[in-house]
Amino acid sequence: MKNILLILKHEYITRVSKKSFIIMTLLGPILIGLFYGSIAGISYYQMSKKETRTILVHDPMQSLGQQLPKDETFQFTYTTSVADGKNLVNNNEADLLLDIKNKNGDSIDIVAKKSLSISDKGDLKSLLSNHYFNKRLAAKGLSAEMIDSMKSDIHMSDQLISGKSSATEIKSGIGYIGAFIIYLFIFMYGVMIMRGVTEEKNNRIVEIIVSAVKPFQLMMGKILGVALVALTQFAAWIILSGLLLTVLSIAIGLEAGAGANAVAAAQQNAPQQMGMMTEIMTQLQSLNYVKIITGFILFFFGGFLLYSSLFAAIGSAVDSDTETQQFMFPVSMPLIFGLVIAQVAVLKDPNSSLAIWSSMIPFTSPVVMMVRLPFDVSWLEIISSAVILYGSFFVTVWLAGKIYRIGILSYGQKASYKQLFKWLRMKE
Repeated sequence: MKNILLILKHEYITRVSKKSFIIMTLLGPILIGLFYGSIAGISYYQMSKKETRTILVHDPMQSLGQQLPKDETFQFTYTTSVADGKNLVNNNEADLLLDIKNKNGDSIDIVAKKSLSISDKGDLKSLLSNHYFNKRLAAKGLSAEMIDSMKSDIHMSDQLISGKSSATEIKSGIGYIGAFIIYLFIFMYGVMIMRGVTEEKNNRIVEIIVSAVKPFQLMMGKILGVALVALTQFAAWIILSGLLLTVLSIAIGLEAGAGANAVAAAQQNAPQQMGMMTEIMTQLQSLNYVKIITGFILFFFGGFLLYSSLFAAIGSAVDSDTETQQFMFPVSMPLIFGLVIAQVAVLKDPNSSLAIWSSMIPFTSPVVMMVRLPFDVSWLEIISSAVILYGSFFVTVWLAGKIYRIGILSYGQKASYKQLFKWLRMKE
């Protein structure tokens, strides 16, 4: 145990004191903010950008009627000939030609010089469908306004039997963000362990180290040391992100100390927005933060330990990074599969059989259980999943240690699955 702690301390201090670690720790929240800010900015720019498309319409049966649908994106013009319309499109004098085949307007050919985007095609289809719908309503003496007036604007407030808000949207967002963080850190630092082991093996430094400590102790020290590095960087990112948000809030005048006058003014000017903010705050208050944070730490650390032992075994078995690809795929697939299950099944029904069993399987539970945690998962399920996860880690690290013990001192031979199974069967 003493040797493991010494290696842990050395790995931790060495990696934390590197300039690259310090720089990424300081810049990480800023880069993440810029990344998502850029995505939001690009999305807003695309939504606000209005580029008018000229549409030629060949409608020999007058199915559209005399009045063409009006839209900011599409400008419609009639043409009496398909051939003339194609020539105009080919000469870039129009963007599209719509050839309406029948009176009902449910059969339309689109002719374009370049492929039409999915969004433009969908918008155009929706616009024409609404136009034909309104035309048929008018033929029966009705209007779209009359139909809309009959619809009810229902506001649903979902609550649990305990009286708290179910907060489905907030829980889904927090769960998936936490799961993605676990997924990201496992891969990022797991690969760091694998490459570190491979470098030490190639530099022959490990031959000196194993003369003083056992290979298993060396592997455990590396895994635990890098795990603490990952937790340190994550904690630093949380603190720095909080400070950054506070500074930004003060800069734009949204600090908590703005006072009751600002709140009253906001309520007077934008009651709907205040109602939305009140609902969000109510949902946030209904979350069990003790359970979410405790579960996050348990499955963050457990998932990292489980996969890091496999990454360390891979690093000890190969002589270069190029050889790791054949082993990385089967190791990483369960984690990727867990993220897919979280997106497809868990967010749809966090209490389904697939979600429950996937949160118990150790190779998918770090991601799947994290998504389920905000949805009032019982402590019994959390503890059971954690026990299985950490129990699987001890079994996995024992098996990985057998590969590490032999592979770390093996040179000049290309590793294969057959070779790894042979090492697993070898006795101490």
